[in-house]
Amino acid sequence: LHFALYIIARAFLSIIITTMNADECMETIKLTSRGGDSFELPYAAARLAHVVRDANDENDDGDIDSPEDVEILKVNSPTLEKVVEFLKHYHEEALTEIKTPLEDNTFEGNVKQEWYQNFLKGIDQPMLFDLVTAANFMAIQPLLDLTCLKVSCQLMGKSAEEIRQILNIPKLTPEEEETARREHRWIFDD
Repeated sequence: LHFALYIIARAFLSIIITTMNADECMETIKLTSRGGDSFELPYAAARLAHVVRDANDENDDGDIDSPEDVEILKVNSPTLEKVVEFLKHYHEEALTEIKTPLEDNTFEGNVKQEWYQNFLKGIDQPMLFDLVTAANFMAIQPLLDLTCLKVSCQLMGKSAEEIRQILNIPKLTPEEEETARREHRWIFDD
């Protein structure tokens, strides 16, 4: 289950590796949240988010005339603040690729860089899920990988009922459960 959840998260978006020139590093951009708060960061860091590149009509070479600020209306202020923190740090020290199959059943066993371990330490479940959603919406693959790994590690060793509660999945009706058991036997095999 752990590995499957991680692979599903990675499948949402493909990783695109880009190069940045010195001029891009000097330009800044503001990302504005649903709550109207703006967060400034170097465009070179912000462009890891595909939504930023798309909004700025980058050509295939990554060139733009002048980066424009971007409204991220599907992301609340506290979450966007954490996303910007991630983008700034990632620009300075990229997250080492999370290897699959996973090397360990713990988050710390798979993420060796201390900053990235600490980035998600102590955040509550709703914020973690908001970060997963923001990473998916903004198309920030490394953040999506990191947050989905954290979620999947939290689900390790949990019962189906505990997972249902953690993920806020409504209980199936008897008819829905029967259909699920019939269509997805491999999940229910004991």
